[in-house]
Amino acid sequence: MRGCFTVRTALGDRSGVTALEFALVAPLFLGLVFSTFEAGWMMTKATLLDRALDVTVRDIRIGGTGAPQTQSEIRDAVCAEALVFLDCAKSLTIEMNPVTTAADFPSTAATCIDRGAAVQPVVNFRAAQRSATVFIRACVVSDPLTPLLGLALHLPKDSRGGYRLESSGAFVAEPST
Repeated sequence: MRGCFTVRTALGDRSGVTALEFALVAPLFLGLVFSTFEAGWMMTKATLLDRALDVTVRDIRIGGTGAPQTQSEIRDAVCAEALVFLDCAKSLTIEMNPVTTAADFPSTAATCIDRGAAVQPVVNFRAAQRSATVFIRACVVSDPLTPLLGLALHLPKDSRGGYRLESSGAFVAEPST
């Protein structure tokens, strides 16, 4: 009975155990690795958006001759500083509002673009007046590195699969001399 298969021989056979172990552990390990890359890239983008908004706000606050004043100028200035966003001008919104009381600070999340929608949301934008306190927010929609793995799978996304990053700040526009 040399060619017969028995339960005893099946239980004693250890071939394929490593492949089975790899098949069970590898997806979890790869999901963790790609989630780490995604989280790092997302933090890099968030940091660069914060920095770009801060640099732009510094120009607005001082009020030099080349300082951006309109919503599109501010958006272009932020995009010029934040170099990691693809098609930044089409995926970034800027809100700017004067603040006189605590109730003037927005209580909702920043308004972001939905890249799949035909009509884009209208955001509040009132240019900074000299010696006024101003609250500014930026929201950019960005595509994940690994959209179907790990962390990126669980991020809230727009209709085209992009997640949102927000940055905000408040400043006092310097008085003119």
